[in-house]
Amino acid sequence: MSFYEHCVRGALRAYKLTLSPLIGRQCRFLPTCSEYAAQALISHGPWRGGWLAAKRVCRCNPWGGSGYDPPPPPSKARNWTCET
Repeated sequence: MSFYEHCVRGALRAYKLTLSPLIGRQCRFLPTCSEYAAQALISHGPWRGGWLAAKRVCRCNPWGGSGYDPPPPPSKARNWTCET
């Protein structure tokens, strides 16, 4: 596991332990918006993954959709890795 992936997973864990209980479980999608964001950030990198996560949070509203909505698989041309 790279340092970047470790940081993203740590931030997700911190969110789930601190803010998530205060906000409540209101996500209409599976995986939840926070898990989607972590998966998108890890597989697509900080820029594209952040954009995908922001679009997903905007879709998570009472008038939006619901159901199973995983992040798209990374394309081979844009595969982002932080391996040294």
